[in-house]
Order: sequence, then structure tokens, then C-alpha cells
Amino acid sequence: MIDPNLILLPFFGFLIGLFVTVIGGGGGVFYVPVLTLLFNVPTQLAVATSLACVLPTTVMGTISHNRIGNVNFHIGMIFGIGGIAGALIGAYISNLLPSILLRKILGVFLLIMIIPMVSSALKRQKNPGNMKRKSSTFTGPKKFAGSLFGVVSGILAGVFGISGTPPVTAGLYILGLPAAVVVGTSIFVLIFNSVSGVAGYFMLGQFDPVLIILLGGGGAIGAFLGPKLVNKIEDQTLEKIYAPLLVFLNLILGFAMILR
Repeated sequence: MIDPNLILLPFFGFLIGLFVTVIGGGGGVFYVPVLTLLFNVPTQLAVATSLACVLPTTVMGTISHNRIGNVNFHIGMIFGIGGIAGALIGAYISNLLPSILLRKILGVFLLIMIIPMVSSALKRQKNPGNMKRKSSTFTGPKKFAGSLFGVVSGILAGVFGISGTPPVTAGLYILGLPAAVVVGTSIFVLIFNSVSGVAGYFMLGQFDPVLIILLGGGGAIGAFLGPKLVNKIEDQTLEKIYAPLLVFLNLILGFAMILR
């Protein structure tokens, strides 16, 4: 039975939407725990609702970030197409491999990604002038690398119902985008994951419009305001705090997935 205190869902959605559009992401990793632990929503319904709520959060976040020049659509499309493929792969392999094993494998991947992230951060500190707010297009190996990060992100979304943020933010950062553009572009990329996941769960009939409207509506409002906070932070300050924050989140999520 669903908790009657659902009137609080817009408040939690607002906080999640605000937070994830400041650091980059769609909020899926937070939506599921809020629904299951605080509101007693069944897990499968919570996963479907989470993916649906990620969509308004990422759309509003993308619009707001784009207004201040934080979205690179060319690179985002490369990651996003990989995300669609990953979501389909995730839906398929989730029926072949034990979810525990798959979760541990992805947890290890998150920890491994910390190495190039730290290396990239050190290079950026040595050559801060090389980064431009509006980054250039990538070709060849970098396109391939971007699509791979997108695939891993899609797998996370397809299997666990989360937005798949860590591989996207890590990949964009490693490829050399400024921190503000990493945040904005990652939110755009996650639109692809959300649409793919929503389509799959819609066909399974795992939807509750009330949950989506309440939680997703609050998330959309928070996502619209979040980029305004990012824009008030100086680029140099954001660069200094963003890498440690990414490493910390990858450590926490990586070990959580391995040890859970």
C-alpha cells in the first residue's frame, strides 16, 4: 500500500532536482531510495517512476543550462546515442546475468574510472587556459570513447532504473570539457537514458501518474533553478571543487555497488 503522505513528494523532488542539476545528473539514484524507503512504493514501480521523473528533471535542467552556454549538444549526442544502445543492452543482459554480479562489475568500473579522472584533473590544473566554455567537436578515438561511456551509462539506467550519471560525468570530464559544461551536457545526455527506460517500463505497465506528477513536477522546478546557482560560481572555483566531488561520488557509489 502506498504511503498517504505523498503530498511531501514535490518537496523531495525539488531538492533532488536542485542538487543534481548543480553537480550534473538526472536524480535517478536518489528517486528510487526516496520512493521505496520513505513512501513504501514497491521497488519495480519505484524504478519505473524514477526513470519517468528523470525526464522532466533533465529537460528543464538542459533548457536552463543551455541558456547560460553550458551544453555541448554535439558531444552530448554522441554520449546519448551510446546511452540508448546501453539501455537496450542493459534490459537484455539483466535477464542473463545475476543482478548482484552485474552490479559488482559496474561498481568496479566506477572505481577504475577514478584513475583517468585524477589524471585529467592534474593536467587541467597545469594548463587551465586550454579549456574553453564552448568546447570544440571531437573526432576519431574521442568519439568512440564518448560512445562507450554513454553505453555504460545506458546499462546502468536499463538495469537499475537510475539515470546513469557517473559514467557520463566522468567521461565528459576526462575528455577535457570545463566543469560547467560537464554539468550541463551530462544532464542533456541523460534525457536519452530516461526516454529509453520509460519506453521499456511503459510497455510493462509499471506506471503511476500520480507519483510521476508529484515527484517529477517538484524535480523539474528544482532542475530549472539549479543551473542559476552554477552560473553564480566562478569557473575557476567550480574547476577546483568539481574533480574532488566526482571522485568522492564515484568512490561512494562504486563501493556501495560492490559491497551491497
